[in-house]
Amino acid sequence: MAMRFPFKIVPVQHPIISLGGRWVRPRPLISVTLIGPAASRLRLGLLDTGGDDTLFPESLAATLGVDLTNAPTGAGRGIGMGNVPLRYAQVGLRITDGREFREWTGWVGFTSAPVYYSILGFAGFLQFFTATFHGDREEVELEVNSFYRGT
Repeated sequence: MAMRFPFKIVPVQHPIISLGGRWVRPRPLISVTLIGPAASRLRLGLLDTGGDDTLFPESLAATLGVDLTNAPTGAGRGIGMGNVPLRYAQVGLRITDGREFREWTGWVGFTSAPVYYSILGFAGFLQFFTATFHGDREEVELEVNSFYRGT
């Protein structure tokens, strides 16, 4: 069964020409709980079909009890940004639409770069779901796929 998440409506400071002058932007933001060895934390994440990895701020790793000392490293890039250093770790992730929940373990990147929204990209998140974006309804449906190995 698909989980449904309405887009969050984010106010802006000026009318958006490309949206017919709306003063808000609908964004596919969903709440995700990260589960580490010491703690769990709820974060708001942007579903990003162009994001290669799932990314969170590095400060969150310490809060969760995730040791990044000898973590595998990599780099990411955003629009208009140079390479951003990443350190990877496996954590538990949990989402719910209020009716059902999904929980799994995935590899995520932690970065010291400023992060406005956590990024829910392919590796660690979207690889486990079939995502259907309904622009007309301003919602997204997530349905587990054959890669999903959680509860």
